[in-house]
Amino acid sequence: MSYLKEKFYFFKTDNLAAHITVEDFRESILGRIGNIDYISEGYTEEDLPQQRDLSIKFHWGHSHDFGDFQVDGLMKNRHVELLEKFIDIFPVTVESFNDKSILDIGCWTGGTSLLLSTICREVTAVEEVQKYAKTASYLMEAFGVRGEVLSRSLYSLNDENYYDSFDRVYFPGVIYHLSDPVLALRILFNTLVVGGDILIETAGFDSDEPICKFEGNYIYHPNGTREELNRGGWNYFKLSGPALESMMKEAGFEDIQFHWDNSWGRLFAYGKKNSQIPICKAGLSVPGIR
Repeated sequence: MSYLKEKFYFFKTDNLAAHITVEDFRESILGRIGNIDYISEGYTEEDLPQQRDLSIKFHWGHSHDFGDFQVDGLMKNRHVELLEKFIDIFPVTVESFNDKSILDIGCWTGGTSLLLSTICREVTAVEEVQKYAKTASYLMEAFGVRGEVLSRSLYSLNDENYYDSFDRVYFPGVIYHLSDPVLALRILFNTLVVGGDILIETAGFDSDEPICKFEGNYIYHPNGTREELNRGGWNYFKLSGPALESMMKEAGFEDIQFHWDNSWGRLFAYGKKNSQIPICKAGLSVPGIR
C-alpha cells in the first residue's frame, strides 16, 4: 500500500467522531446517492436541459471503503493517483504539504479534501454544487477534519477576505469546465500568499502551439443517457500545454512547468506566485480585479 493510500485508509467508520453512529453515517452517505435535486441548486425546470447531469443528480466522486461499507465513485482512486502524479513530476513532495494551508478547488464529494487533510496543516474546499458541498462538509465533520467547505463558485473568491490566504492551490479537473479560465487563474493567484504555488490538472491535448479547443455545453460524451442523467462532458476549453502556460503567465504565475501525460491523456501544470504583480485589465471580464 502506498503512503497516500495508507493515509486515506484512516477514513473508516472505526474513526468516526463520537457523536456520529455507524448506522447514521451509513444512512446519510448511501441516502444521498442517486437523488435528483435541482431546486436547491437554484435551477428551474426550464433550466434543466442546459445544466450538467452531475449538478442535478447526485453521483459519488471517488471510491471509498468506509470499512462497514463501500462506495464506488466515478473517479475511482483518482484522488490518490493524482496527488502521487503531481509529486512525481513537479517540485513538490508529501512533506512540502505539511505546514501549508491548502485551497482545494472543485472538491466534489470530498475524497481529495480528506486525503489532503492528512498531510497539510488545514484544508479549505470549494464546491459550487450545493449537494456535494454539503456531503464534503459532513465528511469533514464526521472524521474531525480541521478545515471547511465553501459552498460557492470559485469566481466568488474574488474577495479581499480571501486575498493572500493560502499556501497552495490544488486545482485538478476543473479549469476545462470554466467559461473564463484566465479570470479564474487570476482569482486563485490572488488567494495565494507570496511564495505560494498552484497544481493544475486538466483535460487537454498534446501540441507545441499555444491553442485551445472550444467545446461548449452542447457537447457531451455519448456513454450516458439523458434519462439516467449520467452523461459526461459539458466542457468549455481544452488547452494545449503552451496555452495553459500562457494563461498562467497572464494571471501572474512564474516558474511555470507543464507536462502532457500520454498514459493519462491529461495535462498537468505547476506555477508559483513570486510577487503580487499586476494583470492586464484591457478586455478583462472583471476590470476591477486586484
